[in-house]
This record gives sequence, structure tokens and C-alpha cells, in this order.
Amino acid sequence: MKTNLIGSLLLYLSLSMLSGCSTTFIDVKNPTAINTDDYFTDAISVKGAVNAAYSGLQANYSPGGSGSASLFLFTMTPSDDNGSGPDSQTTQDFDLFSVGPSNVNLVTWSSFYRTIAKCNLVISRTPAVQMDEALKARYIAEVKFIRALTYFNLVRIWGDVPLVTKEITEASEAYTYNRVSVDKVYEQIIQDLKDAETALPATFTGTELGRATSGSAKAILGKVYLTRKDYALAANKLNEVITANTFSLLPNYTDIFPTTNEMNKEIIFAVRYTRGGVGEGSAFMFTFVPTGSASDSLVKSGRAFGMNYVTPDLFNAFTPSDKRKFASIGLNYLSTDVNRKTPSYYIKKYVDILQPVEGDAENDFIVIRYADVLLMYAEALNELGKTSDAEPFINQTLTRAGLPAITPGLSQTSFRLALEKERRLELCLEGHRWFDLLRTGRAIEVMNVHFTKYSITGPKGVVTIGPNNLLFPLPLYDIQANPALTQNPGY
Repeated sequence: MKTNLIGSLLLYLSLSMLSGCSTTFIDVKNPTAINTDDYFTDAISVKGAVNAAYSGLQANYSPGGSGSASLFLFTMTPSDDNGSGPDSQTTQDFDLFSVGPSNVNLVTWSSFYRTIAKCNLVISRTPAVQMDEALKARYIAEVKFIRALTYFNLVRIWGDVPLVTKEITEASEAYTYNRVSVDKVYEQIIQDLKDAETALPATFTGTELGRATSGSAKAILGKVYLTRKDYALAANKLNEVITANTFSLLPNYTDIFPTTNEMNKEIIFAVRYTRGGVGEGSAFMFTFVPTGSASDSLVKSGRAFGMNYVTPDLFNAFTPSDKRKFASIGLNYLSTDVNRKTPSYYIKKYVDILQPVEGDAENDFIVIRYADVLLMYAEALNELGKTSDAEPFINQTLTRAGLPAITPGLSQTSFRLALEKERRLELCLEGHRWFDLLRTGRAIEVMNVHFTKYSITGPKGVVTIGPNNLLFPLPLYDIQANPALTQNPGY
């Protein structure tokens, strides 16, 4: 059960209290809402506010459909592994790199900042609460982790972004925030993760499973360092995760993803969902499977939207002997996309075999797992010129997949390409491919080859991308509301 983390009444109370309750005419309290000043009174209320921050991650990652926060559109759909069906032009724009500032799915920006506001509220209000000091430090560390993860996504999607690290009490104050440099945002991300790793426990159990741990903070911090090309720092931090022996590869790849085995030894951090009609279910299964699947055995209740299918390019990248191929990808479901490809491949990693009602599945979204750490560590070592030392770590995932070990003695460049392929296959369809291509500087080359190979056409013919396509546009609404904001180049 996940009730302590995402299902408590306090979660909803802590959401409602964010709005405040003063008026311009009379100074009375709204009897249907909880004032922020009255809310933070004890450890229970603080926990409710922390749970609300976790609910912010739920909103950010959940594929809520057109006009809702949908992080997968920014992390999966733009890559050569995924495509979007023709039913919604606003989502297909992410597939074809034709997103404009008025695209309704850019509301994800606002969802991120709502999550950050919840974190800032806890950080601001909790120090004054009379409660166990160790628990207080842990709760603050949890929301610092959530804030860091949210900013990490923000900065990789939009580049320079407003950096808000304190509670905003007046609407007018929000309009004073301009975009700050990527470097400054990363400084805050790194500090938050450093603070989090020292105050968080190594593990949680029972209904607390899913909360951020010290290993969660270290693993994300290692990825941040790798993204910043601070390879020595990345290697050191990732090695801390490995040598702690808290996490490990599961013997069988297929055991990682079932809803009956959530938060297993390989999962370092996941955004948690639960079915059951309590408003905490996930919609990945219904959003991702091809249109037409409702008439097949895959979806027995509800609709299939085909907004995030698997490309033939990814399917063909696997060798027949790779055990991960059919653990990750399903075949031959009904739909046709005449504009791009036939989406006869679907993502199996988010299928809830208990066939829940539409939008109410059990599937968590895995943010980072141990295999990712092993491959990042191999990448950091290779970039430090220690290619031979990196080989055992890539071999761990290759061996589990039933594949031969990497050829010994590869050059640094050849190892980079081998690692790029292994990350693509091992972590496929988990929201890493596009960010990987950005981090390694390979996005333009890889995607343009992909577009040409499959003759993928957009509004201006065969799609090609350039430097301006590596960041998404800021939402037009937010730029109009806050004149201090500037737009990314090319939009």
C-alpha cells in the first residue's frame, strides 16, 4: 500500500491551504480552507505538506492528456525511440519538433513551479514547528530532493529558468522573477541534493516506500555531475551508490516493471501511483498503447490513445537474443499513422495486467534505477580515460540481457558509442534517451539521421533539427503574464 505517501487526507488539505484566504474587503477566514499560518502546527501537518510535494511529482510525470502536465512529451516523444499518433496535433508537435509557444502541453512548466512552491513552503515553514529535530531535518531534505529533481527537469527542457527558492506570499512578487543562467540553477540543484543526501535515511520500508533516500539523492547528484561534465565528481558520487550495496540488479529484467514487484532492489527512486478509485492512479498504459487496442486483449476497459508508441528504429536496434526486447516492447496492435510510422509496437513497461479502469492503473514511473547508475559510472570512467575500468560495469547489464561482454580494449570513442547503444536498450522507454542525446551532444546528428532514414515529414517537409530545437519554447501565457521573461531563440 502507498497510503502514507500519496493517499492521506492531509495531502489534500495541504493542497488547499496554498491559496491563502485574505480578501480586499473584509479580513475573515474562509471556513472551507486552511490558512497557511494555521496549518503548520505539528509533525503530522508537516508530513501532509511534504506529501503534497510528492503529489506534485505525480502531476508532473503523469500523462494527463492534452493540456495537462505531461513530462513524457519532453523526455520521450522527441527521441528516435518514441512517436506520437495523429489524434492530437498538440502532442504530435513534440514528435516533429514543431512545438510553438501556444502549445497547450507547455502547461507542464506551470506544474513544475507549483511543485517547487510546495517545496518552498515546507522549507520556509517547517523550522518553526515544534517537533522531533531529526524528523524535521528529514522532511526538509525530502522536499529539497523533490525541488532539485524538478529544477533538473526544468533546466534540461528550457535552459535558463526563473530560480525561486523561497515562499512567495504576494502575487506581485512572482512577476519579479526573470530567467537566471543554467549555471546558477545547477548550483542550487547541487546544493539541494548535497543537503538531502546527508539528512535522508538509506532505506524506507512498508507504507513509506517511495520516499526519497540518501541513495536517491546521490544517484541524481551523480547524474547532475555527469550532465555538467564534472566526470570525477560524477564517478565519485556514483561509486558511493554502488559501494553502499543498498541497490542491485535483479537477476531477471522482466521482474523490474510488474506492478506486483514495485520498489524492488533495483529501483532507486520512482514516482508512485496506486489504482483503486482514490484519484492516485496512473494513465501511462492508456495514454501509450496504440489507438485501436481497446478491441484487443491489451486494454479491456477504457480507451487507448496512441500518444507515445515505440518506433521500428528502437525495435530493430535490439538483437533477437536480447532478453530485454520483448520485455520492453509488444507487437501488432491496431492503428495506422500515415504521417509517420505504423505504431504496431507498444510499451510493455507500463501495462497493468489487472486491467484497471481508464486512467487508474497501478504503474509507478521509475525515475532512476541501479542499471542507470552502473552505466553512468561506466560513462564517467570512460570520459576520465579509464575505459578498461569501465568495462565491468557495462558488462553487468549486457550479461543480464543474455548478450556477450563488450569487446575488451575499445578506444574511448568506440566505448562511447557502445555505451550510447546500451543505455538506449537497457533504459528504453523510461524517459532517458532524449536527455542522453542532449548530454552527449549527439541529439542533432542522431535525430537528423533518423528523420532522413524514415522520411519523417512535418509542416515543412522532411524534419531536420538544429541548435534551437534542443530547448523548448516557454509558454506564451507565462511570457505575457510576466514581462520579465524572455523567449528561447527560434520561437
